[in-house]
Amino acid sequence: MGSESFRLSFSLDEQDIAYFRARFRSAKKAARASDPQQILESARQLIEEIEGTARVPTFIAKAVASLEDLLQIIEDADYAAPKSVVNRVMAALAYFADPNDLIPDEIPVLGFLDDAIMIKFVEREFRHELAAYRKFRRFRRGAEQRPWTEVARSRLPARLRTVRAKLREQVTDREQADLAKGQPRFS
Repeated sequence: MGSESFRLSFSLDEQDIAYFRARFRSAKKAARASDPQQILESARQLIEEIEGTARVPTFIAKAVASLEDLLQIIEDADYAAPKSVVNRVMAALAYFADPNDLIPDEIPVLGFLDDAIMIKFVEREFRHELAAYRKFRRFRRGAEQRPWTEVARSRLPARLRTVRAKLREQVTDREQADLAKGQPRFS
């Protein structure tokens, strides 16, 4: 028996986007008064819940990978995201700490749909940062042929700083180019 799939596509109109944008802004405001560790823990719990769900649609599983990457951007000491990036990511993650979902997560298959939609908005908001972090992570994984040697361990931090600085510059350039094209941030 072959595998069967079909493509389901839908568009969000201006009113739909405005709804998610308002929820996002509300979460950002709430983040200012929230405990950062609680925000991070709530995001981790959502990831675990989605990954632990037996029948979660593939597009939702793929979306949650970006949420994991955002957490890593904040927590990766080697990447050392600037404070402005950490603050923006924390504000984005605050949405996932809000228990008042549009669709309750307990509803099978559809419960994570609103979370996946918001993750897609957040992915777009942080597309350049996510791309830079993923490049950084790939570089770090393959940076040294013999990471167990003293020479490799001693030169790795400088190599990571160089790559990180280059990637930061690229992110800044790309974000400025987006603004010049009139592409506003989601938030």
